[in-house]
Amino acid sequence: MRMVLVLAILVSGCAVPPDIRLRVEGSGTTDRLTYLFPGQDEKTLRNPDVPWERSGARHGRVSLRLEGVHGTLTCKIIINGRQVRSVTSESGEALNCTHAMAD
Repeated sequence: MRMVLVLAILVSGCAVPPDIRLRVEGSGTTDRLTYLFPGQDEKTLRNPDVPWERSGARHGRVSLRLEGVHGTLTCKIIINGRQVRSVTSESGEALNCTHAMAD
């Protein structure tokens, strides 16, 4: 029965939603962190703890923006276990990570 269900899903062409992870790492801090997952409202956090991570599962554009960076921080976008974007910022620089996925 289990094999039939797996085959039915594969044959029907149902796509598995992507596993999307937004991650911030480093020895620094940030005054403001803003992130967006497809189909959701943009969210802003003030003085978030680092390391920081959130996940989602929907095709489209994802973004992560850090403002007021103090020290060194790196933002990463990881999709299905594969890092697709990584940007590092030094003290004072804004940091932007974005990635667009097709449907």
